[in-house]
Amino acid sequence: MGRKGGVPSHGIVGPSPLSSSTPSPLTPAVVRALAWDPTGTASLAIFKLPPAPGREATTTTIASATTTTIDLDVFLSHDGTGCSTSETECLLRCLDARGRRRRERKTTTTDDDSTRRLSKDYRAALRGCLRRLEEEGEQSSEKEGGTRSSEREGGDDGVVVIADSGPSSSPPDVVVADGALESLRLIHAITHLAEIFLLPLSSSSSGGGRRLDGPAGSMTADAVRYLRLHHGRGRGRSSPLDAPWVRTMLDDDQPEYYVFPSDDRRRPPSNSCDDYGSFGSPYWDLLLRCVVRGELVHAWTLLSHHSACRRAEEAEADAMVVDVGEGGTMMMSETSPEAEGFAALRAILLSAPIPGGRGGDDDEDDDEGEEEDENEGGGERWDDFDNIPLVEGVPPGADLLWEAFPRRARRLRSIRGRRRSADIDGDGRQSESLSSSLSFPILPELYQPHVAMSTFRCWQETIRNIAFPSGVGGDSSSVAGVGGILSVLFKRFPPLRQIVSILVGSTPPSIAEPSSLEWSDALLMELLYSRPNIMPEDIATRARVAMSKRSVGQGSQNDTLDEIVVAIMNGNAGQVVETMFSMCGGSSGAALPATMTSQQMALVVAASTVTNPLVFLLVRVDASKTSLLCNLLVDAGCLSQPHDLSPSKFNIQTELHLIAAEAIVSSFSVQGQCNIGVRMAVDFLLPYSLPKRVESVTTGITLTTNCEIDYEPRIAAMIAHVLSHRSPDTDSEARDLLQLCEEAVRLGSVPIADACETLAFSRAIHYRANGIHSCEVYWFLRGMEVLSLWLPPDRRRRLGFASRRHFDVLCERSANALISVFSSAAVANLSNAGISEAKEKEMSKALRVAEDVLGGILQDDVMAPVLQGLVEASLLKYSVDIALADANGETVQVATGIVHCLEERCLSEDDGQVVSTLADPRMYSDLLHIAFAILVKEDEVSEGQPMEFAKCAFTIHGMHILMARLTQVLAWEGVICVSNESSPSQPKQPSDARKEHFRTMRLAFCKGLMRAITNEQPRKSSTTKNGSEVSLEEEMELMLSPCI
Repeated sequence: MGRKGGVPSHGIVGPSPLSSSTPSPLTPAVVRALAWDPTGTASLAIFKLPPAPGREATTTTIASATTTTIDLDVFLSHDGTGCSTSETECLLRCLDARGRRRRERKTTTTDDDSTRRLSKDYRAALRGCLRRLEEEGEQSSEKEGGTRSSEREGGDDGVVVIADSGPSSSPPDVVVADGALESLRLIHAITHLAEIFLLPLSSSSSGGGRRLDGPAGSMTADAVRYLRLHHGRGRGRSSPLDAPWVRTMLDDDQPEYYVFPSDDRRRPPSNSCDDYGSFGSPYWDLLLRCVVRGELVHAWTLLSHHSACRRAEEAEADAMVVDVGEGGTMMMSETSPEAEGFAALRAILLSAPIPGGRGGDDDEDDDEGEEEDENEGGGERWDDFDNIPLVEGVPPGADLLWEAFPRRARRLRSIRGRRRSADIDGDGRQSESLSSSLSFPILPELYQPHVAMSTFRCWQETIRNIAFPSGVGGDSSSVAGVGGILSVLFKRFPPLRQIVSILVGSTPPSIAEPSSLEWSDALLMELLYSRPNIMPEDIATRARVAMSKRSVGQGSQNDTLDEIVVAIMNGNAGQVVETMFSMCGGSSGAALPATMTSQQMALVVAASTVTNPLVFLLVRVDASKTSLLCNLLVDAGCLSQPHDLSPSKFNIQTELHLIAAEAIVSSFSVQGQCNIGVRMAVDFLLPYSLPKRVESVTTGITLTTNCEIDYEPRIAAMIAHVLSHRSPDTDSEARDLLQLCEEAVRLGSVPIADACETLAFSRAIHYRANGIHSCEVYWFLRGMEVLSLWLPPDRRRRLGFASRRHFDVLCERSANALISVFSSAAVANLSNAGISEAKEKEMSKALRVAEDVLGGILQDDVMAPVLQGLVEASLLKYSVDIALADANGETVQVATGIVHCLEERCLSEDDGQVVSTLADPRMYSDLLHIAFAILVKEDEVSEGQPMEFAKCAFTIHGMHILMARLTQVLAWEGVICVSNESSPSQPKQPSDARKEHFRTMRLAFCKGLMRAITNEQPRKSSTTKNGSEVSLEEEMELMLSPCI
């Protein structure tokens, strides 16, 4: 079973290990049997008949005098493409995150932004998966000597690549892997975009409304982070300085003059993210790219490696004279113009209050570690210098003013080791020296557009004053800007003037050309430096304008992606679903894309009822990539749940869930990991199958007595289907699945309860085959517990299901076997033949089995109280007591146990309230033989003694029970004639020896009755009669009464 060449199989997957031939087309004439393979979950095993004599064999069959090989073909019920370790880990992280959020909702009264945080958890899992898959792909390419370089520029940090796509010369298997990566990247991008423009913030910040209705600039920071991560050249890389050629360039003494060697394999291609071509220099083009995308921290790192900046620092250090005498420390010499210019550039770049941060760790917007920060209450020691304001009027951390929650954003950044507005020493106390010399403004709790915009304008005005005192304008040969602090640097390095002009919102024409920048770069410059306070609903408009200017030469696929981006920016939740269906993997059957899309999308189209048959057809064909995103959009209210499903409407959320579950099960089944697939599919579906107890409402009056179960039956049926086709390999797997489904069963899901009982039953059958009876009993009791205790009282069952039937049979069979061997031993003792060694071993084995079964019942604290009074369990208990008492020579206890087994009683309501005995009628003869042996031995002991000294282990009541059962056995054996008109069949004709045997038994019983009467002690008149006891007169009357 599996794939060939990375292409999913359809129909016949492959032969089982039992087969020695290749699969061949089957016809009804050669099909022997069809059966679900319990080890394959999604596998259908087909056994074919061997070819008939005179007919050609349809398959190659190996046969010899000693061995014969059969063909067993295995089909998959659903197509599956497999699931790598990284994808499996991603799925588990997503399901764990969803489970954690569900538990938080149960324990907290406020929901706040749990939906957004869940979306971030999904994206974090996807980023990790994509990063690992790309690393594995690079390692594979390096080993195989593929066309891709072993060192990719920057290493994509798990992000989507929405860019030009063309034919690839990679090997077939690599092409398949790249296609899967592209699907995951696109899912990651769509998830991020939907999170920003569709999922609301907490109710405390936005009143629970749409983010598109928020104040000016409230979404700019998130939009900038999205564009940096998923669009443009160099998208998704944690740092543009990680590329190998960049590291080589920065190690050079004059990196500004670096050129690519003609034979350098690390050189980026002409259309790569690191080649803008505006200046024709790798150094200045990379610096331009950093400024265009707002990665100003990396821009300063590049400038600090410039040879002029290094020389200025060295010259300043050489010109510094330090006197350590009594006069203290004295600085001498003036700072050079170059040093002043670079210091000004450093202050400008590192204090920029632009939305989305200045690059680096600022692009991380997840909430990882937030709880740790709140619990620790302290922090590491930060550098005082980085807390000093670099530009007057622009406080440190001013870029956080564009965040929806500035204070929380500062806390999250501090978790990453960033320096913020206060210095904390090792003891958690604020540094007095710093706090006394500096006064830092406290960031507001919520976003304040006027505060953010005023700080931004102050920063840009400072740049104009120190860089362009005469105004910004003209081309590279213009003298505009002369006279500022940066004039010396502008004269020496003309590209620097054009780059700095971007910071004040003035893009030179040579840089703004469509051939130089992509639409995302143009939009980034507009959001960062020209319109940071843009209204949220205008972002989509500006994106469309940027796309229209740079759409020349792009393919139809990019045009489609651009339209999707604009539609989602406009708040179109339905577009998310359609994109996931049509562009995120289609019907490939991959588990991770199917699950991620389903969980996010079912919240978009929210099971929104679809009446258009064409749309539903699209869902049926390509919806294997839709679930997690859908659920997020439904939870966020972007899509509404259907309340009245007519035949013309369809619950798309349910469809996506079912298709995703099928993809999970089949993908893991293909690679032989059925246990993981079943567990993951059940865990994925359970939250949407939980029944809700609702009260029937009639004419406005709530009827509390008639409660109905309201849940999605198709999802519950799917869970039951998956579980029923799985035979757990271990107890831990079965126990884990039962615990997973317990909540749904306790809420009243009968299909899931039946499937759980099947799991327990399969484990019990496994232990029966291996002869481990204690474990067999344990799992029978687990199945009984599911249906008898877990279900609500109005849906519980005590009889009729497999575990209960087989448990009853096990108890009765163990008791019957035990009594049978002890009866045989009693007969052997009567004949003076003695008990052979083999018979002793048989007795020990039967007793051990019965004790194991009984011990399993008594040690089960949950089911032992429930089984009190159960006929089969009581029979087993008395049978074990009889055997143990007989082994110890305690004949009275043996007699008491026999009477309990043969005595008639009215059974409980669960057993029909019929009058019956604990022992099955087939056990009557064996129990009577044991009693017969006891009475014969007593008769031999009392022979020759006065009657008053004779002893009897049985009471008069016990002898009455024995004689009544003996009468029944004699009638069955044909020894006595019983009138029964309804039974016209001829009675049995016992042999003379048989008749003699029963005559001897009757005589022994009569003698025993005499001894029992003699042993009856006279009762004192003052003794209170126990209602449960029978007097001597009543016993005699019963024995002398006519036989029924």
